[in-house]
Amino acid sequence: MNSLRGSCVLGSDLGTSGCKSIIMDASGKRRGWALKDYPTSRPQPGWAEQNPTDWFDAFCQTAQQAIRQANVRPEEIAAICIVGVTHNAVLLDEKDEVLRASILYTDIRSQAQAEALLNKWGDEIFQRTYNRLSAIWTWPQLQWIKENEPEVWRRTCRILFPKDYVRHRLAPSFLTDTIDPVGTLLYDPLNNRWIDSFCSDLELPPESFPAPVAPWQVVGHVSRQGTAATRLATGTPVITGTTDTAAEVFGAGALRPGQATVKLATVGRIATISTKPVLDPTFLNYPHVLKGLWYPGTSTKFAASAFSWARHAFWDNGQPQDYKLMDQAAAGVPPGAEGIIFHPYLAGEFAPSWDPYLRASFLGVGVQHDRSHFTRAVLEGVAFAIRDALDSVLATGREVGEVRLIGGGAVSNLWAQIMTDVLRREVLVPEGADAAYGSALIAGVTAGMFAANPEAIGEFISLRMRCTPDERRVALYDELFDIYRQAAQAISDVSHQLHQFQASEY
Repeated sequence: MNSLRGSCVLGSDLGTSGCKSIIMDASGKRRGWALKDYPTSRPQPGWAEQNPTDWFDAFCQTAQQAIRQANVRPEEIAAICIVGVTHNAVLLDEKDEVLRASILYTDIRSQAQAEALLNKWGDEIFQRTYNRLSAIWTWPQLQWIKENEPEVWRRTCRILFPKDYVRHRLAPSFLTDTIDPVGTLLYDPLNNRWIDSFCSDLELPPESFPAPVAPWQVVGHVSRQGTAATRLATGTPVITGTTDTAAEVFGAGALRPGQATVKLATVGRIATISTKPVLDPTFLNYPHVLKGLWYPGTSTKFAASAFSWARHAFWDNGQPQDYKLMDQAAAGVPPGAEGIIFHPYLAGEFAPSWDPYLRASFLGVGVQHDRSHFTRAVLEGVAFAIRDALDSVLATGREVGEVRLIGGGAVSNLWAQIMTDVLRREVLVPEGADAAYGSALIAGVTAGMFAANPEAIGEFISLRMRCTPDERRVALYDELFDIYRQAAQAISDVSHQLHQFQASEY
């Protein structure tokens, strides 16, 4: 890795709901941090879009705030690394202007396009990409734009991904890393190249997509325009970066085969560390940032985002609501929420059903229940959904050893214990492990502050808590989980009927 001048690094994460930036020094200590949310537009049921310029604005604001809080000069920053969500494409014209809002991976409008692509290409997609095509991937989203917005498609010259777009505005470079493109299903992750025949299906030359380079590589330096927007020092090295999940896995210390992470963020993401992809269509397969490793796994569609939804649904009185108050209220309700079960299918579900038309439900509601019960049921329902997804991983014969809980939801001791009892296994909660932290670690490695090996990185990752399953609660949740799964099967047909009813209204 390069040895760059400076006493600290800047790491930023463009998450699904907001941007977080942190300043880290050479000892691995977080000196400053800032968070800025950005809006999601939902013009129709099942649609979800964001404006890429909001990402850049949020990065600029959080970078400035983190620097001020850390009390460092911009010249002291040795390197900058930005990571972000995958599957989302930014369409640019010949002047690098954004042509439309970015379709998010939670958007289900391209389901018909996904089915058509599967009919056309069959198993070749999985054989070339090691992933199963559905509406969450970039290819069918782009196909939807091509079919429904031909004028936008005609003007499209370049396609970037969230972290690449923000980095491009900070330090111009039409590049990406070797992990983010996997989310398009237009890319061969084994040979690190775009698949010509798949790109040709979209009538786009491979040159429309950014060239892949290593996540650790210095690919540019902060431009004068970047300095004007961010107040970062002109000439500061900028690193390629990678996906938020790859950075989270790295930052959580999941660096050896057999380890696993469970993320409570917008989605509930399960990642198991391996030396190779798992050739099973129920898995999501991405390379690890450490060469020779992968993090195959799966995910549920709503996790911390379900808790955020509950805040608006049950706690919004016109004033900002503290998640800690919700947590305390839920803690006052006994395990099992006195008989309420919640299925967190707020806009379909990923694993294990991969059904975009499932809908959420509360079952067992009685006159004795109030918002505290509903809040507890949401926490437990997400845990059940993650167990459902994890069980689908275990059913393939894959062994899962140590589990590390990460993401915004991991700050809740209550939720961490619920996850432990529902999953029936010890759960480790790293201190402050998130994508921004992982991004800063990547910047630190490139800057020569840290070595890129499990032993060296592990020294900087401390545990906040270690949760052990309680036998009584495990038995209770086992019984409730069986009911959860029976109910999920029973409401599947009803969910599809309700989807058809809702679709007929538009």
